[in-house]
Amino acid sequence: MISPAVQNLDDDEALRRSTVLERVSEGVVALDTDLRYTYVNDRAEQILDADRAQLIGRHVWDAFPESQGTAAEDALDVAMATQERQSFERYDPGLDRWFEVRVYPDESGLSLYFTDITDRKASEQALAQKNRQLSALIENTTQAVYVKDRAGRYQFVNEAAADLVGLTPEEAVGKRAEDLFDAESAAEIRRIDEQILADGTADSYEATRFIDGTKHVFLENRYPHRDEDGAIVGIVGISREITERKRREKTLEGSRQRLKSLFENLPDSVVIHDAEGHILDVNEQTVDELGYTYRELRSMNVADFEVGLSQEELRETWRTMEVGDRAKKSGRHRRKDGSSFPIEVWVDKTEIGGEKRFIALTRDVTEQLQKERKLKALTEEYHALLENAEDAIFFLDVEEEESGTEFRFERLNPYHEAATGLDSESVRGKTPREVLGPDLGAELEANYHRCVEAGAPISYQEELDMPAGPRIWQTKLAPVVVDGTVTRIVGIARDVTAQVHREEKLRRKNERLDEFAGIVAHDLRNPLNVAQMRTTLSVEDPAYEDLHRRKVHEALDRMEDIISDTLVLARRGNEAESLEPVSVTDIADQCWDMVETNAASLIVDDACTIEGDPDRLRHVFENLFRNAVEHSEGDVTVRVGRADDAVLYVEDDGPGVPPARRETAFKPGETSREQGTGFGLSIVKRIAEAHGWGVRLTESPDGGARFEFAGVEIRS
Repeated sequence: MISPAVQNLDDDEALRRSTVLERVSEGVVALDTDLRYTYVNDRAEQILDADRAQLIGRHVWDAFPESQGTAAEDALDVAMATQERQSFERYDPGLDRWFEVRVYPDESGLSLYFTDITDRKASEQALAQKNRQLSALIENTTQAVYVKDRAGRYQFVNEAAADLVGLTPEEAVGKRAEDLFDAESAAEIRRIDEQILADGTADSYEATRFIDGTKHVFLENRYPHRDEDGAIVGIVGISREITERKRREKTLEGSRQRLKSLFENLPDSVVIHDAEGHILDVNEQTVDELGYTYRELRSMNVADFEVGLSQEELRETWRTMEVGDRAKKSGRHRRKDGSSFPIEVWVDKTEIGGEKRFIALTRDVTEQLQKERKLKALTEEYHALLENAEDAIFFLDVEEEESGTEFRFERLNPYHEAATGLDSESVRGKTPREVLGPDLGAELEANYHRCVEAGAPISYQEELDMPAGPRIWQTKLAPVVVDGTVTRIVGIARDVTAQVHREEKLRRKNERLDEFAGIVAHDLRNPLNVAQMRTTLSVEDPAYEDLHRRKVHEALDRMEDIISDTLVLARRGNEAESLEPVSVTDIADQCWDMVETNAASLIVDDACTIEGDPDRLRHVFENLFRNAVEHSEGDVTVRVGRADDAVLYVEDDGPGVPPARRETAFKPGETSREQGTGFGLSIVKRIAEAHGWGVRLTESPDGGARFEFAGVEIRS
């Protein structure tokens, strides 16, 4: 079917325009008022996968009964009934392409245009995927991310940002800095915001904030927030708490103007020109885009609105083309008002009426480039966040197999690679079991299954033995959901090994402080009371001054012993600083000489060497030797030796320790002697544990006390 505009032209122009319809990249179909085919161009024949000669005259639903009841039938019915333009999208599985079908009614029937939108669909899907990933990353990152308007009101706050001020994201939206921070901090925030809004430049700085009276230090990164036209409409901020080293956009769619006829209303600009570039014909889209009248364009040369290329350069390009060739290039067109816009142009060389002619189909790609720039900006933001985050971030593809759900690594960020010893290239496409072995892999997959089943983020702490060494991680998993199905998991893990170890060390220190406080409060009180009482009596009763003075000295000596032993426990009892080979014979002899042994004797049964800290071991042997001598009449034999490959013993033939007291003998302050401090065996136990040994008190073959140390590294 030829449009009335074409029918009223002379034969040469009608022929040219008919040729255009055959050469355009769009499929073009015309139906009469009874929905019978009256025209099908070459491209439409390919898209419909039908011989157009067989289609002409046939009813559309007789030719394609499978399309009845679909969006196609609805669109055609509505167009005929309302005489208004309709459109729908159609996927062609044979060509594996997407098409936008636009339906234009007129008094002759319907005109249908099939535009290939496969690239646009792919771009939209890629942009949507990036948006989902970035959204999951922003919502689940430990860094605070927020957006404010020019008035300082928070328009968006992620969970991490809301948690900092003790609110939910919904509660934080609409508030200002004055509502969340102290007056000084709020004034500083407003000052920097005003500077960014005025200068249009980003700012990065450290800031101190007081939230609920608690001091927090943050690394603040703020950027001007711009709209599509580049105007600054607010502030975008990324805030990372560094006190303990802790912690965008809608897709735009354009619309096409309604077309009125097969040629005049093609969505792209069409220019027909000769080998010299003289314009022979244009469509209305060209008129609209360039701002010239149809008459003005017919008197112009293509080079008149081509930016950057002369007429000679254009002619050289056309001379190299053969009939049937198609060339594609990018450039810019200049409008009548002097402004310009980016274009993509496809040039076909053909014959019309025996003359060599060129058909140039030009598309304004301003919107496409804007989308590409936005996609590029979004991708750069995504990569910047991923590459510079100080958390381990990883992506897992979730695949449904016959055997069940499978998880395969897709990517690790640089921090993850450095912290774990893994790398993206070696793990990509592999399951956790393939990368980390069946046991650890199964442990990880169990958490991934929990995330998929929940369909929501989950958090947990885990201890993993990675190639780079064991680490403790605080991990958060966020599912990426597409059409109701989890297709990917974004994982963010923070290394809390040092923090956990610090907390454990602090807990042990606090326990020791409590223990030592009890010891000092309880055991020093008695000799202190004695010293105070005797001092008072010596003043009141001078006749017994010498006796009282002696008792004071005894009390002070006992206090010195208690303090000395307490300091050993507090400062050195839990540490073995320098491990080296130590001769049991030598250290036993040295320690024996440091103890008042009276008539006691020492026998070393095995002249062996052990691995230990000699300074700490002297406290062990001296305390055990002194304990043996002081609990006997003085005539006691002490023996040192090895029981097997990893057990060292110290025993005596003294009175021994009753079974009922053996369990409590190692407690601080526990003693059976009036003058004892009760710390000697506690020191022995602490130093043994610092070496990784176990110690137990039992009975020697001679009925005395026997101390056995298990787990000792005995070299000879």
